[in-house]
Amino acid sequence: MLLICDDEDRENEADLCLAAQFATPQAINFLMHSACGLICVAMAGELLDTLRLPLISGEGKPLQGTAFTMSVDAYTSTTTGISAHDRAQTIRTLVNPLTRPEDLARPGHVFPLRARSGGTLERRGHTEASVDLMRIAGLTPGAVICEVLDHAGNAARGATLRKMAHEWGIGIISVDAIARFRRDHRASLVAQTQLPLPEARFTTLAYREIDSGKQYVALFLGDLTDRQGIPPLVRLHSACATGDIFGSQRCDCQAQLHTALHAIATEGRGVLLYLPHEGRGIGLSAKLQAYALQDKGYDTLEANEKLGYPVDARDYATAVEILQDLHITRARLMTNSPKKIQALASAGIQVERVPIEIQPTVDNIRYLHTKYQRLGHLFADPQTTDVSSLLKECEL
Repeated sequence: MLLICDDEDRENEADLCLAAQFATPQAINFLMHSACGLICVAMAGELLDTLRLPLISGEGKPLQGTAFTMSVDAYTSTTTGISAHDRAQTIRTLVNPLTRPEDLARPGHVFPLRARSGGTLERRGHTEASVDLMRIAGLTPGAVICEVLDHAGNAARGATLRKMAHEWGIGIISVDAIARFRRDHRASLVAQTQLPLPEARFTTLAYREIDSGKQYVALFLGDLTDRQGIPPLVRLHSACATGDIFGSQRCDCQAQLHTALHAIATEGRGVLLYLPHEGRGIGLSAKLQAYALQDKGYDTLEANEKLGYPVDARDYATAVEILQDLHITRARLMTNSPKKIQALASAGIQVERVPIEIQPTVDNIRYLHTKYQRLGHLFADPQTTDVSSLLKECEL
């Protein structure tokens, strides 16, 4: 649990907050008897829409613009709905991805609140602050919140609140601090572990974009700082399920992935960022649609344009932030892409390019030729003798 305090010029109150997915009868009982306020569940709008929980309509206007939806109880494993056990069950049901609208009775004893889509950057309320915290922690964007009252029944503030937090052993954070983090950070670190790969045992970090929930993975070895005078090897690798996982020969992604990992392992130092950029950012199903058009003679760019997708929808701002989080100021970037070089250089990272060239195959030669000719990729001219022979073989 955590105490969230809002601004002095607003409610100037504090709510106890805990992740909805971890709600227990003991935790809810503590809120009921120690915090003493109204127990609500702040939730992201997309979760409420899935459950078909609209805002309460009426002629009145709630204080502070709090966005109450229809109250609910869970049908399963509850009795009257009012007990700590029943409310905890209902809260967990609300954020369970398997829950359907018909699993909830309405009205009930748990009060969902709809957080603004912009979070604390749009509204400085406990609702948005608690949901932002869940996103930052990589959890389901639903949080139990309950106002804290003092022994006289008034909103706890100042020294009284700090004393209660000390007695409970619970930390305090402000809405403003959460908003500052949201403003200054695109992603948060949510996990760290060791991943043994054929090339080496990599330290692996999982980052999650706060707004979108997209996941990034950093695999690194050794000291990534510039203390040795030689920048670390860096690879920004766009996810490619067809290539990386299934070994598709339509691209050179799997070969580039393992070439980069091998190079980092050989030096014992460097990082590979695995980016959620499937199909240059258009997604897996859209990429497969583009493949179908390529089978009819379109090149990789023409296929995207024919389907109404951008030629390249990738954004490297989050990748740059992760590199900065890893204290990388200079990089030997393993890439053939001018766009990746520009993305790092624009962020103040000094870049030295390390070519990463893969032998073309009959199946990917046209793809590589398009990247060279139309995207300006920095590898050998595909019209060399060896490549020309492959092109001729494709035409037979």
